[in-house]
Amino acid sequence: MSAINFKGGTGKTTVAIAIAEGLCHLLKKRVLIIDCDFQCSASITLLGRKALNHLISIDATLDCQLQKLMDGNGRAELSATAVRARNCVREASELMFLLPGNPDMPRRERQILASYLPGRDIHSAYQAASIMIGEIYRSLLDDFDFVLIDCPPGLTLFSEAAIRASDGLIIPTLPNEISFAAIDHLRREIGRTRSDRSLDDLLVGTVISKIRQRNGGEHYRYQTRSIENLLDRVAPGFQILKPYLPYCRELEATTWRDDDGGSISFEHRYGQSSAMIMQLTQAFAMRCDALMARKAKPAQPARLKCPTC
Repeated sequence: MSAINFKGGTGKTTVAIAIAEGLCHLLKKRVLIIDCDFQCSASITLLGRKALNHLISIDATLDCQLQKLMDGNGRAELSATAVRARNCVREASELMFLLPGNPDMPRRERQILASYLPGRDIHSAYQAASIMIGEIYRSLLDDFDFVLIDCPPGLTLFSEAAIRASDGLIIPTLPNEISFAAIDHLRREIGRTRSDRSLDDLLVGTVISKIRQRNGGEHYRYQTRSIENLLDRVAPGFQILKPYLPYCRELEATTWRDDDGGSISFEHRYGQSSAMIMQLTQAFAMRCDALMARKAKPAQPARLKCPTC
């Protein structure tokens, strides 16, 4: 599953981490987060800067490992290079893993593309490379119950591969028309990239984040009605995952954690938002079950008419 929106600042990393920790806490699932954003927010959050800088220095980040595998120099599967999350909640400390990002990912992307260029034009090289990376992402399902890909804003080689690999998408968005317009851009990109699925087929749900609760409950209810009316107008069919996530201290602090090594409980970490995160995780898991059931359902054979009837 990929957390994706081509607009920045919509809460992709916050939502991905919160749902990952919720899956570990509520369902005891073994979860991997792939950080394919060169801003490395998920990596800094879950490892700390010192640990991430060490992995960068020894070429042990996602982009480096992918390049080795694609060049035929890798000696192990990508899952063997996943690292345990250090700064996650206590309930996830044995279940949550990370493939860390790297600020040099754009440069590594160019190097990977260069290796695919001989005998191809740039578009064919980009397609071939993203298909290969997508297949490598898919191989991780042999070792983890859930793989959540934290995508960057915009489209990169690594996020196009995420679109190609994903069984489903979760789309965090701000409650404004600019963010919703980016979702329509994503719809067109999926139409270009995935001949087997449309956005409607892949969508697990849209998460509305950073809603400010001001002036009491009536203002909040008015705001949420306005959001849903706007969604119906600019992006029909975008299934909203509830509850909405408010703009609050606990969620904003998700990507600015202390180096606590997983010593804080889920309830302590998320405080007043913990019930919302658990509800969101349950809704996400139910949508995933339904999506995978639809995907696994065999095509019904055409009924043949009896020639004597």
